[in-house]
Amino acid sequence: MLRGRKVHLTLAEIVSRAEGDGGLGPVLFVLALPLLMVALQIVAGRRRLWLPDVLARRSVERGELVKLMSRLLPLLNRLETMVRPRWRVLTGVVGVRVVGVACSVFAMLLILPIPFANLVPSLGLGIFALGLARMDGLLVLAGYGLLALTTAGIVLGLHGIVFGLGHLRAMF
Repeated sequence: MLRGRKVHLTLAEIVSRAEGDGGLGPVLFVLALPLLMVALQIVAGRRRLWLPDVLARRSVERGELVKLMSRLLPLLNRLETMVRPRWRVLTGVVGVRVVGVACSVFAMLLILPIPFANLVPSLGLGIFALGLARMDGLLVLAGYGLLALTTAGIVLGLHGIVFGLGHLRAMF
């Protein structure tokens, strides 16, 4: 792909090559790294996101952004009716940093090559993001619930693997 002669590569071409024999793992890894970068900045208490110069200089065509926003705004308007500032202790200064730690854990879980284990952390990150954006502690609490659910699932899965390996070892 990089040795070819094409001047422009589509995102689909890049993803196709990145997947290779590793499935979606390499793509997920690349997508989870920015989440981890943002989450760690939240933990550090930064009020503004730091971006590397190479990303900060990137541009987006205004027309494409307007088209995307016109599709997202109806959904966001519907969400606005349900999401509101409440339980602000969970979205205050300390609460935001704790959410940053939780988001860092979610981002690290997304990087792990665990089959079918990406949906709940992804949903949790989205819920945390919305909860922080609208100062909705109830959503933040839901994010913690998803983190607990994810953690319990991984612990139970690991326990099952250890249990199964113990039985296999006993058989031989």
